[in-house]
Amino acid sequence: MVFQGLLLSGTNEVSLDVKGRLAVPVKNREILKEESDGQCVVTRSLFDKCLWMYPVDEWQKVVASLGELPSISDPLCRTIQRIVLGSAVFLTLDAQGRILLPQELRAVASLDKKAYMIGFNNKFELWSEENYKARMDEDLQMLQNASASISAHGVLEGLKL
Repeated sequence: MVFQGLLLSGTNEVSLDVKGRLAVPVKNREILKEESDGQCVVTRSLFDKCLWMYPVDEWQKVVASLGELPSISDPLCRTIQRIVLGSAVFLTLDAQGRILLPQELRAVASLDKKAYMIGFNNKFELWSEENYKARMDEDLQMLQNASASISAHGVLEGLKL
């Protein structure tokens, strides 16, 4: 089986200046330029205190998927759409390879001077240093707790690491 599609991976320490401009690492900047002419969409994460950053082509897939949800009849679907779509901003890399994150989104994720940009399948996650370290601690604890019964997690059956 051959993977088809965009697979973003890796973790980079990044910085934000006093105006809230995030310096996108060169390799990620090249991906954004190649995949979507230097444009991206940033929105709130549904689950964590971080932001999600999508190349525009991947964002269009997210929008299509959200559009298929039964939002008229399901309050959870409306909430998901409201958070993801209602928080979304379209951004373009400037000449120095930075994006200007709106203050409202920076506040949601507690982003300040130092942050982490993590490739996460079809998007990047943007984490503050404090939130990232807390999440890593929680993730390690979850793995330790699950290690005794990892074979009971059917979704992990056949996983090759």
